Amino acid sequence: MKYVYCIGIAIISLCMVLPVYAADLGVGISAWYADWEMDNSSNPKKTMDPVLCIGPSLSYQFSETLSATLVALFTPKKYEMPEEESEDSELRRYDSDLALNYQLNRYIKLFAGAKYLGFTFEGGKHHGAGPGAGIGFTIPIVYNFYFLGNASGLYLYGNHSDNEYDTNYNEYGYNLAGQLAYYFVSIGLTTSLGYRYQYIKSNYNTNDMADDEHTFKGFTCLVVKSFHL
Repeated sequence: MKYVYCIGIAIISLCMVLPVYAADLGVGISAWYADWEMDNSSNPKKTMDPVLCIGPSLSYQFSETLSATLVALFTPKKYEMPEEESEDSELRRYDSDLALNYQLNRYIKLFAGAKYLGFTFEGGKHHGAGPGAGIGFTIPIVYNFYFLGNASGLYLYGNHSDNEYDTNYNEYGYNLAGQLAYYFVSIGLTTSLGYRYQYIKSNYNTNDMADDEHTFKGFTCLVVKSFHL
């Protein structure tokens, strides 16, 4: 619930402050149907079936070159570890990005901002935040169809606690994503379908826990309605 409250406060704050300066506002919903592969040296690799990650998407276009975006995802249905029936084998995941984007030209943009990643389970949590940055591409195909691609890196600092351990950690990783998008000019609506891959390496500040590798991959969907302010 704390995650939902924090995202709500961020959205309300952006809506109160940024429209004073923004030229365009985009409000929508983002979804990612992703599986989860967890691997470390002390346990067998676990692959969890895909679960829908869904949440709000906000964007503000300050000028032709500068914009801000906020995307916050969570899993209403929990991931379930295979061949385990305990309550702590069910995990709820969170994935949020707040970024400032700079459009170099029609086709290329650079972005940087803050990243939050985490998951919770019965009796424990794994939450981290830190900076992220990357590059995005927009390639016109035909009429109002576009190919959108981006690649980004991240570095996070966080805390992991469960029934046995309470330790801090550092994480690093990257995201790769591609989408086909269509813009309905008459109603100011953008829809897109694509695929996203995310890799995360967790390094714990204790020798009692083996470092984890997390891989998420699956199809994405985004629907955004634009408003001119």
